[in-house]
Amino acid sequence: MKHIILTASIAILMSGSAFAQNEIKESKEAHALIIGVTGGFTSAWGNFTKTDYYNNKSGFAAGEYNLGITGTYIIKKHFGITALAGYQHFGIKGLQNLAAGYKEDFAIDSATVYAKGTNYAINLMAGPYYSITAGKHLFIDIRGLAGLVNAHLAGNKVDVENNVASSFEQKSATANTVGYQLGAAIRYQFSNHFGVMIDAAYYYSKPEFTVENINRANNAGRLITRYNEPIQGTNLNLSFIYQLSTAKSTKTI
Repeated sequence: MKHIILTASIAILMSGSAFAQNEIKESKEAHALIIGVTGGFTSAWGNFTKTDYYNNKSGFAAGEYNLGITGTYIIKKHFGITALAGYQHFGIKGLQNLAAGYKEDFAIDSATVYAKGTNYAINLMAGPYYSITAGKHLFIDIRGLAGLVNAHLAGNKVDVENNVASSFEQKSATANTVGYQLGAAIRYQFSNHFGVMIDAAYYYSKPEFTVENINRANNAGRLITRYNEPIQGTNLNLSFIYQLSTAKSTKTI
C-alpha cells in the first residue's frame, strides 16, 4: 500500500509540474514609437523657381528651409507607419526681372516691384516605413508618405513711376492639394531612447491657384490669373529622435 501511495504521489507531482510548465507560455514582441523633431534645407526645382518675366509658368520662388515633427510606430520588426506634420518655406527671387518687364511693356520710365506675402507649404502626411539594421546602433530607414498639402503662393505689388493711383497688385493665393514624399535616412541610436538621423526626401505636389489682381486697369504685360505648376524638390534634414519602446505580450497554454 505504501508503494502504491508513493508511486501515485510522484505521478501527481510530475503531472502538476508539467502542467505548470505548459500552462502559460508567454512571448513578447517588441514595439516602438519614435518621435522626431526635424529641420533642414529645402531645394526647389522646375518652373516654380524660374524668373522669366515672359513665361507665365515662372514662379519666382527659391528653396530655403523646412521644419517638422514626425512620429513612427513600429508594428512588427522592420515595418511601421510614419506620420509627418511639416512646414516648407520658399524664398522669393527675380523681382528685378518683373520690374524691368513691366517697365518695358508699359513704356514707362520706372517700375518698382514689392513682394506681398510668402511662398510656403504645410504638409500633413502618413505612409509605410521600413527599417534595415546596418549595425549595432545604426539603421537605414525608408519611407513613403502621402497626404494633404496646403500651399501658399506669394503675390506682388507694382508701383508705376511712383504714382500710387497707377499701382496694381497680384494678391497672394492659397490652394489645397494632395502631395507625396519619398525618402531614406541613416539613423544612429546613442541609447535605447535617444538618437539622431540624417535623411533626404523628394517631395511633389501640384496645387491649382486662383490669383486675384487688384487695380489692374491695363492688361498689358505679364498677367497671372491661375497658376498650376508643380512644387517639387528635395529636403535634406537633420532630426533628433526619442524612442519609446513597448512590449506586446501573448499567452498560450
